[in-house]
Amino acid sequence: MTTEPSLPSTHSGVATRPIIQTIARMIATDRRPSLLASESGKVLLANTPAQRLKLDQDRLRKALDWPMLCKQAHRAGSTAASFSLGSMELEGEVVHLSLDGRDGYLLRLAENDHEASWLRNRSRAAMLMRVAHDLRTPIQSLLATAEKVLDEGEQSTAAEKEQARQQLRQSSELALDHISNVLGVIRGDKSLAGIRPDETFNITEELRSLVMMIGPIARQRKVALKLWLDPHEDTWVHGPVRFVRALFQNIIDNSAKYGGTEVEIGLTCRPLSSPDEQDESVKITLTVKDLGGGLPPEQKARLFEALDQSGKLKERATSGHPSAGLNVLAHALHQLGGKLDLSDRYAQSDKTRSDASNDVIGTVITVTLNLQKGERISPLYDPERALPLQDAPLSGRSIILVEDSPSSRDWLTHILRNAGAQVWAAGNGIEALSLLIRPEIRDRLDLILTDMTLPYMSGLEFAERVRQSEQTPWTGPIVALTAHVADEVVSACHAAGIVEVLEKPIRPSHLRSAILAALNTPSAPAEPAPAPQKPVSNKDDLLNDYIVSDLLSQLGADGAVSFMRRALDEAAGVLSRVREEGSGVDTGRMLHAATGACTLTGLSAVETCLRDMEHAFNNGRSLEACQSHLENALLETRKAIEALT
Repeated sequence: MTTEPSLPSTHSGVATRPIIQTIARMIATDRRPSLLASESGKVLLANTPAQRLKLDQDRLRKALDWPMLCKQAHRAGSTAASFSLGSMELEGEVVHLSLDGRDGYLLRLAENDHEASWLRNRSRAAMLMRVAHDLRTPIQSLLATAEKVLDEGEQSTAAEKEQARQQLRQSSELALDHISNVLGVIRGDKSLAGIRPDETFNITEELRSLVMMIGPIARQRKVALKLWLDPHEDTWVHGPVRFVRALFQNIIDNSAKYGGTEVEIGLTCRPLSSPDEQDESVKITLTVKDLGGGLPPEQKARLFEALDQSGKLKERATSGHPSAGLNVLAHALHQLGGKLDLSDRYAQSDKTRSDASNDVIGTVITVTLNLQKGERISPLYDPERALPLQDAPLSGRSIILVEDSPSSRDWLTHILRNAGAQVWAAGNGIEALSLLIRPEIRDRLDLILTDMTLPYMSGLEFAERVRQSEQTPWTGPIVALTAHVADEVVSACHAAGIVEVLEKPIRPSHLRSAILAALNTPSAPAEPAPAPQKPVSNKDDLLNDYIVSDLLSQLGADGAVSFMRRALDEAAGVLSRVREEGSGVDTGRMLHAATGACTLTGLSAVETCLRDMEHAFNNGRSLEACQSHLENALLETRKAIEALT
């Protein structure tokens, strides 16, 4: 066994020395390849089998992505390791050890191929159970949405039909993602470690997507959903997004199914600084409150038993085993290094168990976990480019924006903030309603700007609830955005209390003028508002001059080019996937999303090609003829974008 000079010191006391000696003896006598290393991959102790594999710092970092495994092990206590060395497929585990104030990581691998196969099959079986269980929610959402569409038939408005189609697409996409994981595990080309890499993601948007997916199930059961965010800004983190999804999905799904007539969902994100101030993290708290009458003691015991937190209860379950759902929840919570608290919900919030034991109306589930802070991807708004307050037409105004598309929401938020407005951006109607409940927002609110096609509830239904709700009595102006302005849409909007209907895409100056008109505020003289820009049919016109000019004036050359590249890459990704996999269930959604992104950024030629592909796909025709046109448009458009720099 080798010992490097950087073995953790025990000069601060002798208490740690027996622990290190025990670890050293365990590694030396272990027949399995075993070693102790730092997070950087520097090997501190290694036995003979590990040395035969030449598991040095360089090989640990390249073959295992050692820093990522260490982060996962530090968070969860331990994590599975799966990697290849030449023709060998190795399985094992990385365990986090705290050594005299420092962190060490113990790697132990399977002793032989038989043990490795056993570990691999056990991991795959457990993963299949968890992924298959998570399939239930998107499939139930699909069925609930399809049932709603079939029941309403021809009575649905165009906006409601489009909303249902979007819900079906997104639930299908999530279900297909789960199915792809199952097939990957069955084929053997995905290991347990392979589908859970840490990545940067928007945890706020993940929660919005889950609420949207569970929305049809809640509607079918006549359950009202409420959603609040604190702070009400998108929060980006770095970690295992799949486990976050599984944890959030299981808790919210069960509350929607068994939590009575109302479920309140809240997400709180607070920044935390590490002692060295180099590794910032975020404390995340998910709170779910229901009106299900409270959980029976035996169910509480089963939950805590599954989470290994049974010590919180005086009595443990006497029979039965944790369900698949509880196992999924417990595994995700463990991998995230989180904690779950369960308490009764009382009719009056100031009562406690001692004086209100007979007033339990529901359950409160609180999950807390810490994840590394992530860098926001391509932020649009730059305060340094905002107009001076004296020149900002919306200075002092407060606006709630309701838009489900993240890119469109970012762009509209940027336009409004750049004009001086305070913007509260929401991804759906239930989130916006939670903003209206807050007096500090409602009392200073000037206007609501909402998209018409929204998840869970349409823009029409949202407007009706705003006007009719006793909790959100607000009579100010509501302005709607829609991609299809028709007489019936305008009439329905006016009947719902919407004062103005604007067609997308819309130029920033015209959006500002329309908002000022809705606020009965005279606007500065501006050029006559032309009709919304329609897609050009001439593929030689690569860029829409009007939209590109707005992007350049709003974002500057670097920001505009970055935004346009994002849309172009999305379109290129669709083309690549169609060529590799052919047409599938998700093809229509991908084409529609890429078309919207290109419309927003003025990529006229690419947008036209994508619309041609959409039309061909919707009519059951082959997409091969459209692919070469799209490829040429992508190449020429990329040159045109680069020329802007």
